[in-house]
Amino acid sequence: MQTDPDELFDEVDANDNILRPLPRKIIHQNRLRHRAVHAIFFDAESKFILLQKRSAKKDSYPLAYTTSCSGHVDSGETYEAALLRETAEELGVSLPLEKFLRIGKVEACAETGFEFTKVYACFVDIQTKFNPPADEVQSLDWRKISDFELDAQKNPQNYTPSFLKVYKFYLENKSAAQKNVL
Repeated sequence: MQTDPDELFDEVDANDNILRPLPRKIIHQNRLRHRAVHAIFFDAESKFILLQKRSAKKDSYPLAYTTSCSGHVDSGETYEAALLRETAEELGVSLPLEKFLRIGKVEACAETGFEFTKVYACFVDIQTKFNPPADEVQSLDWRKISDFELDAQKNPQNYTPSFLKVYKFYLENKSAAQKNVL
């Protein structure tokens, strides 16, 4: 997928306060802090995790497995609006915010691409029909959680660094997570 180098993201300071909008290209080239969302989808019984295999056309980590759904927060957009937009764009489903469990926020660091990352979990029926765009997503694969964790440990190169960081954060914080309430 060709990304728009002029797409605007908000540069943020060390406390995640917005400084100014800048083009994607400038943000990424200069490794400036910005914002992202990640949603990890599980089946209703928490036995399977939905992995997204990135398209071969992606500009970073093509064909690597990543979070079920993730993306940048556009300039002027809230984390929650980005979550719902990315879910619709990447998975082809529209879900209400109440379906998501708010896990917390990963601090901007090298593994996340200098993105402050709000992490969410979503539990759905394994028969849920997703409709991902082929230019974004190579495949969506339900994987037994234990199999995924073993593979991620043995073959971390098959996964995006941000996904591994986000998943570790999820494991450390899932018990303290709260339902999203508007």
